[in-house]
Amino acid sequence: MPRPSTSSGGLLGLIGRLAEFVATYGLAAFVLTLPLEFTALWLPQQLSRLVLLVVTAAFIYLVVIGRRKLRVPRAASVWLLLLFVAAALISWTLTRAPGSGSSLLDVTVYPLVGLAIANLALTETDLHRAWSAFLISGLGVALTGGFLYLTHLTIWTPNPVVAARMNITFADPNITARFLTLCACAAVLMYAARQGKSWLAFATAIGCAAVLPLTFSRSGLALFIVGILLAIAVAYQHRRAAAIGVSALVVFALSTGVNPDTRSRASDAVETVATAVIGKSFTPPATASRPDPHEDNRTYLIGAGLRMFEDHPLQGVGFGGYQNALVTDYKRFLPTHRIDTLDTLSHTSLVTVMAEQGIIGTLLLLAFLIQLAREAVWARFRRDRWSAWTVLAGTLIIPIFMYSQIEGRFIQEPYLWLALGLFYSAQMLASSDLQAERARELIRPAA
Repeated sequence: MPRPSTSSGGLLGLIGRLAEFVATYGLAAFVLTLPLEFTALWLPQQLSRLVLLVVTAAFIYLVVIGRRKLRVPRAASVWLLLLFVAAALISWTLTRAPGSGSSLLDVTVYPLVGLAIANLALTETDLHRAWSAFLISGLGVALTGGFLYLTHLTIWTPNPVVAARMNITFADPNITARFLTLCACAAVLMYAARQGKSWLAFATAIGCAAVLPLTFSRSGLALFIVGILLAIAVAYQHRRAAAIGVSALVVFALSTGVNPDTRSRASDAVETVATAVIGKSFTPPATASRPDPHEDNRTYLIGAGLRMFEDHPLQGVGFGGYQNALVTDYKRFLPTHRIDTLDTLSHTSLVTVMAEQGIIGTLLLLAFLIQLAREAVWARFRRDRWSAWTVLAGTLIIPIFMYSQIEGRFIQEPYLWLALGLFYSAQMLASSDLQAERARELIRPAA
């Protein structure tokens, strides 16, 4: 989709050209700054949010003066997502649970972020620039993590419980592990599709594989392997994908194996995944290889969430109301022997939806994910120039969802909305090409 001309003169012309420049390169700037959560220590908001505000303002200005148009994706999955958001808003309006304001803000603002991202990527060059920025951000975080580890320095340690683990630029080492996994998966898919610089993709995959074990994230140690294997499986060129993917897994295994602490965490990773799935721990805390004050938190968190769903099957306890319900009506699920280290935030996103929105919200979320998967599969078999970009974005949503079943943060995950925005951008561009081809076919017989 070609951009409109910005050749008009005068002050307004200058403002228009500046706005076009910001809208064109702002998406890449947003992607590059998105991992820099530590900037919230020195700024009113973290830097990526300020960048997004500036870029969105530039885009809105361009829409107002007619140089750009607001594109709204019309895929079936979009309507299911809107229904889920509407159900969440109605649920919150009816309950207004204490402490649910943050959840309300997330479900209201993040869809708009996704829409903005879909409108900022107008061409294949824009998609290439955004995904290249994503790989650069992953490589940058990995290199920073390696430097911090070797020098025994930290950028910030906001949580004393995890101060010995590598959170690098993020507040939580588990979120760091999630980010590194996503970047490695994207690197495998871009390398296999020959999109972008091969050296950048390879360096990103290797860097993320080497540094992720230093986060001591049990979910990361398990799901990094799953994510890489998934990327190899869905890639168009399996041999190229396997070449970079296996290299990353070898480096990951070496990085995990040389450190006794990461070896211990790796042995606990399987238990963590199993606990998240069935809500029951296999190993008694006393025999765990590495004591952890949060070792069995998912057991009582999942148990309480399922009981909330059982007691309120239709509408749940109200959107954003899980934590309030846990510490009030369901406090009997909290272990009394760990009163000083209790975690009351749900770590399993699907259980959270079941508990807060009941069967209505759960079915809408599952329907959205299933339809989104169908659209991604259709795009893969379409095999046009947009298919690789669609598959790339759609694939990343799978590890995001898997991580959210262990560490929470699905709807609240900014990289979910980045992936969705770029997914729908590629789909709209493919639809535009299809419409143009059909128009040409109609003109040819008349000629």
